[in-house]
Amino acid sequence: MIGVDTNVLLYAFNVTSPHNAVAKKTLEALLSQQEDVAFTDIVMFEFVAQATSINTPGPSPTAGQAIAQLENWLSSKSAKVIRSKPSDFKTFARLCAESGRTGQNIFDVQVAAICIDNGVTEFVTGDKGFEKFTELRIRNPFAA
Repeated sequence: MIGVDTNVLLYAFNVTSPHNAVAKKTLEALLSQQEDVAFTDIVMFEFVAQATSINTPGPSPTAGQAIAQLENWLSSKSAKVIRSKPSDFKTFARLCAESGRTGQNIFDVQVAAICIDNGVTEFVTGDKGFEKFTELRIRNPFAA
């Protein structure tokens, strides 16, 4: 199973992003394949929060628009929503200790723990901080 990070979703959604074309192509390719593509609930909530505060000319997208886009991605047969389970806390605590992450970076640890405990083996992100989570193979579609 392949997990997708918030930044990939945001770039695909934001047509003014310099990464828009790459992110859209990446998501379309992932969602059209046979392997499951995991969206953590945290990534979904973060997407809606950040998508509705994009600093672009004109009004920011509404929550309804962001949710509609999520629903479109989730309508793919390969899309799967994964959530935290009680066992994730042990993985979360271990990853915190191993990575030294603190503050706002704790949310990345939480996303990684959910992915690991739900069988995600590859994670697509532009965030180099995820490289600390060696149980996930990281794919950065934006790397030169």
